[in-house]
Formats: sequence, C-alpha cells, structure tokens
Amino acid sequence: MNRKIVIGIVAVAILAIAILGMWLNFCDKQSLKWVIQDENAYDGFSWLSNNTKEGETVLAWWDYADGIEKIGHREVVIREASREIKETISGMHEYPWSWIEYELWYPFESEDKVRDVANFFITENSNESISIARKYSADYVLVVYPHDIWKFGAIVMGSGNKPRDYVTGNFTSNERWLMEVENRTVIKKETVGIKMIYGDEVDGFEKVFDNTEYNVETSEIFRAAIRIYKLKE
Repeated sequence: MNRKIVIGIVAVAILAIAILGMWLNFCDKQSLKWVIQDENAYDGFSWLSNNTKEGETVLAWWDYADGIEKIGHREVVIREASREIKETISGMHEYPWSWIEYELWYPFESEDKVRDVANFFITENSNESISIARKYSADYVLVVYPHDIWKFGAIVMGSGNKPRDYVTGNFTSNERWLMEVENRTVIKKETVGIKMIYGDEVDGFEKVFDNTEYNVETSEIFRAAIRIYKLKE
C-alpha cells in the first residue's frame, strides 16, 4: 500500500479517536454527578418535584438547569451560558483542548435571556426583578449559598456590568474567604439576588424552601444551602 495512503489512514484514525475522546469527556462534564453527590442540592431539586406544579418554571443561574429539569422536573428560564460569557464556564479551561469541545457541542443560550436573568439578580429594585420573572412566566427562583456568591461575578458579567462594582474578594474556597462571605464583607451592593442567596426577605417574593444547616454553638452555616423563593401573586 502506498506510504502516503497509510499515513493518511493513520492520521484520520488518530483524529477520530481524539474527537471521540473529547466527546466522551464533554458528555461527562454535562452529567448530573455533582447534583447526586451533593445531598443538599439533591434535596432542593427534589422539593421542586414534590411541592410545585407540573409546567411551572424556575428562574435560576444556568448551572442549576439540569438539576431543576432532571430531578425537579420543572421548566427553567435558561439552560446554558451565552457565548458572550463563555470564559466563565469552568469546563472550558479544564484541558488545553477543552475550548474545542465547547465550540463543537455546547448549546449556547441566547444573550438576551442570559442578560435578563443576570439583571434579575443584580438589580436592587425588586419590582424590576418581578417584571423579569413575569416576562418569562417564572413561578419560582432558586439560589445556592454560598456557591452563588462565588459565581456572582459571572452573573454580573452576564448583565454587561463590572463584577468589582458588586462584589469583592479573591473568590476561593479558603477559610478566610468563607468567613468574609458569612460576614457579607465581600458584598458591595445588596441586590435582589444577594438577598435571596443569603436567605433574606425580598419584596414580592416568599421564601418557601431553605435547607441551611447551622453549627449550634457558633451559629455558622456549615453546609451549602438551596433556597427557593416563590413569586407572590
């Protein structure tokens, strides 16, 4: 067989194997493993399934769409990140070639919808949030503490604003930063989203689920919490 033909066949085979490997890795990133492993997250999504009506819609940041849809069996406003904030997708930076996987297979969400959801969370006016929720027929809002504080910079970016105007800190999981989160010293603006993440009262919304767990001696939160708010009629 001609040497050039052999080299061509080998090259095609290597390329096919590489693409298959990237596809399998991409699919693994889209799995529900993290939800199943996180007991609090699983409980929160299950609550939706057992306590809300079929066809109702949940407004949340895109990271939680799979849990809401596949465990909570409810509709979501956005399922993925928009192309404009693709750099905030952690999976794109896992390997040098990960960006290729996302360019090939990631179903980017519309910029307008992501921007609206981001604006829901960063506004300080609850009436504006209510208007956005109603625009998409959302019945509930789901947030996760403290994860959504760490993600708030990305949420602000999704709105087209600058993260440093809303939050501060080095956004790591170290003990000092978590203490700053608990004390709210990383927060620059008390937005609707921030209030919900911390479990506060928000005009126009009723908190209907909160599985926060506290250390009895110190009153500090020691597990991630799902908090769900219902839009008042």
